[in-house]
Amino acid sequence: MISPSPSPSSDPSWQREQPFTWANLVTAVRTVVGVALFSIAAFERSAAWNFAGLAVYWSLDMLDGFLARRLHQETRLGAQFDILADRLLVAFFYLNYLALHPGRAVVVALFLFEFMVVDHYLSNQFLRWPILSPNYFYKVDRLIWKLNWSLPGKLFNTGLITMLLLLVPPAWPALSACVILIGLKLYCCVRLHGLAQPEVAFIPIR
Repeated sequence: MISPSPSPSSDPSWQREQPFTWANLVTAVRTVVGVALFSIAAFERSAAWNFAGLAVYWSLDMLDGFLARRLHQETRLGAQFDILADRLLVAFFYLNYLALHPGRAVVVALFLFEFMVVDHYLSNQFLRWPILSPNYFYKVDRLIWKLNWSLPGKLFNTGLITMLLLLVPPAWPALSACVILIGLKLYCCVRLHGLAQPEVAFIPIR
């Protein structure tokens, strides 16, 4: 069980978050560069530019997380910035992909619903507890963390669907994975709302 601790409003460290960090700079760069590349892809109707944007998104997404941990620059503001940047860039990639492959509309629509709506909601629930980001949700509920923000959970959440769409010609594997993923996310939503209220069960930031 989670042991009680003071609320964030009584902890002055919560008011000292530094927005200007190397990790946040990388997130800003990947957002600007990614949007630029995806915009070129949309204008040119180019799969090559679209994949270039995806490569920038994936590589710099790993880099900003690495820098945040390595330089001790993890903040709740940075986590929210990262979550929003992810949604913007993934949506741009998939809308470009849909323009080039309209026959995959059902899969793309299901995935965007899962990632932009359900997963976005889940990812922001860490704000109800005094933890730095969804990466620390194992301190609140280990199963929800495993299904969503462990390394396998993250890979299944975005990487698997994308790889199935790009590498497997039939649509049904990606469609099946989307349905399973939505089911898991909805289960996590239900489980999350069964947890002890944060007012009763606070945990430390780190």
